[in-house]
Amino acid sequence: MKRRDFLATAGAVGLTTAALHSINAAEAATKREYIEMRTYTVKNNAKQSQLIAAIDKALIPALNAQGIKPVGVFSRRDEENNFGRNVFVLFPHKTLESVATVSAKLLADETFMKNGGAFFEGTSKDPLYTTYTSELFYGFEKCPTIEAPVSGRDRIFQIRYYRSWNIDKNARKVHMFDEGGELPLFRKVGMHPIFFGDMIFGNMMPNLTYMLGFENDEARKAAWKSFIESPEWAAMKDLPLYADTATEIVNIFLKPSPGSQI
Repeated sequence: MKRRDFLATAGAVGLTTAALHSINAAEAATKREYIEMRTYTVKNNAKQSQLIAAIDKALIPALNAQGIKPVGVFSRRDEENNFGRNVFVLFPHKTLESVATVSAKLLADETFMKNGGAFFEGTSKDPLYTTYTSELFYGFEKCPTIEAPVSGRDRIFQIRYYRSWNIDKNARKVHMFDEGGELPLFRKVGMHPIFFGDMIFGNMMPNLTYMLGFENDEARKAAWKSFIESPEWAAMKDLPLYADTATEIVNIFLKPSPGSQI
């Protein structure tokens, strides 16, 4: 048996096909998507550049071939963050079956296995990346899918993780964005959503995470200023319903790869 066929088969072991298809029927009735964000850790700048090139060349078209699009690829802005040499890959899933089978399908994709050589070359002592973590979110009602509202060459992105100290407080913070008017206010002042998601699994749980896009850094600063000074924000920020909800916030600024679809 060929290595590719063996791994593809092994990757599918444990999946209950009938159960997954029954889930798909329910999921088809909603537009809300499952949103995955992978964070790859590399040893140095050279490995980071090599990984980004491999993702742009091989992984993006392979995911697109599975119907997974758009795919965003990002690295941190060195002057504003200290989160290591990470590469972030963001993409949607329409169903839980897609979440469960994406890697097995990649291994069964002959074009990916041919063009993605960098992923499989090297040695265990000198791999392309040291590890990756994966986080899964469920899109908000008011922002159910990944959006790609900015496209300029100077565009930048901002990820914000909001951790709450219990699941009730997290649900209240989700409500503040989704039902309380904060997310529409973001759109109004030019803070363009890429995604808003309630975390299903990942780090810092319970939390909600969102990503914003801006045409440039000046647009980002102006939009945040408009938001903070808006009467809508002044009216909602001290409401008792939303008191003491997000107790830890992580803020990361990113730039897109040359091949990023976001």
